[in-house]
Amino acid sequence: MYNRELSQRKAIMLSEKQKYQLQCLKDVSEISGLCSTKTYIWGGLAMDIVDGRFLREHGDIDCFTLNLLDVRHKMETEFQQRGYTTSYLDEVDMLHVHNNDCRAAFNRLEVDNGIAMWRHIGNEGTISFPQDWLGSNYIGFYDTEVLISGAEFEYSIKANVKLLSPLWKPRQTDIAALEYWTSKLREQNIDPENVLHQIRCDNPYWRKKGYSEY
Repeated sequence: MYNRELSQRKAIMLSEKQKYQLQCLKDVSEISGLCSTKTYIWGGLAMDIVDGRFLREHGDIDCFTLNLLDVRHKMETEFQQRGYTTSYLDEVDMLHVHNNDCRAAFNRLEVDNGIAMWRHIGNEGTISFPQDWLGSNYIGFYDTEVLISGAEFEYSIKANVKLLSPLWKPRQTDIAALEYWTSKLREQNIDPENVLHQIRCDNPYWRKKGYSEY
């Protein structure tokens, strides 16, 4: 459990944007519960959540939601009732929500026989990895509790950015994140090389564009 008094002291130092994002994280967790599903935070904000504090300003909140297609309409309704504007990109099965200075995006996540499948481009791009990589316990972050994608997942995405796109150019924040997640794996005595052998991608979108490696 998080220390509420400590969280309140840290919250005083937040920017307005971070306060909106913190409220959005709370709404994400609550709405996911109301929809009988789970939403996992991935990307830059996952590192902040593990560290227990905002490390920098973030643009969007990146998420994937278990069985999004089944709960999409209820999630949209719940967010709209809380003042969010919503939109849905059918071609990639991505739900967007926006409120004040905060944006969040939700991809599909499906699980089958212990394998998690993140549909990051809908049916045109899937990253598969062991289900037990996903965070099983909620993590206290300021005044809310959230689920994250997991250290193995975050390491893999940063160590091999071509899993997402052959055109992706690592940014300075990606390099810093790779160092962070590498250290987290080593703290748990997990071999980073072994982790990379357990993740797969299938990207018809890029194959159609002539990238034979996919």
